[in-house]
Amino acid sequence: MEFGILAIIPPLVAIIFALKTKQTLLSLFIGVWVGATIIYNWNPLVGFINTISDFIIPAIADPWNAGLLLLVTLAGGFVHVLRMSGAAQAFAQVVTRKVNTRKRAQTTTWASAFAFSYTEPVLILGTIMRPITDRLKVSRVKLAYILDSMGASLAAMSPISSYGPFIVGLIAAQLAVIGLSDNPWSLFIAMIPYNFYGIFAMLTVLFVIRTGLDIGPMYHAEKRATETGKLLGENDKPLMIDDEDDSLPEGYNLSIKNFLVPMGLLFGTIFAVIFWTGNIVENGFRMSFIEGNIVLAISAGFVVGSIGAVSISISTGLHNFKDAVDGWTTGIKNLVIVPIILILAWSIGGVANEMGLGEYLSSIADSYIPTAMVPALIFLLGGIIAFSTGSSWGVFAIMMPIAIPMADMLGIPLPLIIGAVISGGLFGDHCSPISDTTILASTGAACDHIEHVNTQLPYALTVGASAFAGFLVGGLTVPWLGIVATTVAIVGALYFLNKNVKRRVDDSKVDKTFTA
Repeated sequence: MEFGILAIIPPLVAIIFALKTKQTLLSLFIGVWVGATIIYNWNPLVGFINTISDFIIPAIADPWNAGLLLLVTLAGGFVHVLRMSGAAQAFAQVVTRKVNTRKRAQTTTWASAFAFSYTEPVLILGTIMRPITDRLKVSRVKLAYILDSMGASLAAMSPISSYGPFIVGLIAAQLAVIGLSDNPWSLFIAMIPYNFYGIFAMLTVLFVIRTGLDIGPMYHAEKRATETGKLLGENDKPLMIDDEDDSLPEGYNLSIKNFLVPMGLLFGTIFAVIFWTGNIVENGFRMSFIEGNIVLAISAGFVVGSIGAVSISISTGLHNFKDAVDGWTTGIKNLVIVPIILILAWSIGGVANEMGLGEYLSSIADSYIPTAMVPALIFLLGGIIAFSTGSSWGVFAIMMPIAIPMADMLGIPLPLIIGAVISGGLFGDHCSPISDTTILASTGAACDHIEHVNTQLPYALTVGASAFAGFLVGGLTVPWLGIVATTVAIVGALYFLNKNVKRRVDDSKVDKTFTA
């Protein structure tokens, strides 16, 4: 059945409800229900039943989704025992001797993301850096912005992340269809300079950190944090609740081993499982990362890392066995809302897919796009689809079979068009309140999800507009000029904002040496 323009209604309803009410769970469920109602002949009762049976349950049953749900759940336990065992405090105690200003804390978070590009950086990096950014009065939404912009952007350009093999698989399938013998991995590497949104989103974060260019809602969040010490707004509802007492017993000898043992076990397990599942003996070091099960590796790492944190807590007399294990299960319970939000976000993506939203938007674009405009409009269309469905991976899967054959037929360089697809998915994903990576960034930063979207949006739109200009110029002229155009556009936009928008937080009260 053809739904046409009706396909846009479910995600649009969910997004509007979420932004207006700040009730993410309810908004997502209503969006899925509306979509199911339309699909089943506008019968709301049948739609309600099939919301559960046809969309929510299958979203849980999908193997990839199930793996990510397990990962997020285990992350809750790991985060909690890291705090209970003094690991986070020990790391903060050592690091803040040098990372002793707000600017340094944010810069360290930005730079550290490169070391986590093969994992789930929004979760692990948020866990490690949040105690430091909290102590130095960096608002939670600012931390979420750094995590979100760095996490997905880096992963989409890393051949040893879960993104890389997925994207390469899509490229390889289309090369086979159109009969090209190009190496898909070579095209993936060649695409990286043309991932205009991903590259300049990361550079913009660094510029914002170093200049203090906090604009719009981010300015008010940062100003509140520095002046009052309140890292969350009065009405914010953080996805991860820090309800435990961070204070350690008087006389307890806190050591850096409280941090090194669980983190060493975490990373040791991640690499061991990657090498095992990727068969390093036969495939070699590089290919083992490509072939390995990244989600399984991170999940196993969280379990073993949690065991390490619990063991340190018990062996140093901080907790007994029962209290330490209870702490781990408490962390899982505290994070239960996040898997539910992810399930509903995937469900609304399933509704959009069932109603043919991607195909509808793509057919419109296919009918009216001039050749020179193809890269720019592919980017824009990908952004719209990702914003509407909350999935950059969905955009990659929908747009790659359209973009690559179209580019081959029209003589458009493949690295440029692939970069447009990847950039569009990242752009819409960063702007969407129903995006899974945006939800994970809010979780890693322990902030209100809708506030994270609101504070990130001005920066995402600025980078998105600049990337659009780059793809437009690249399509009209030659691809490398697109890089130049994006650079000029983003530099111009940031220079204008830097000169004309008085949105700098006074850090003088907090940018002083921190004594742990």
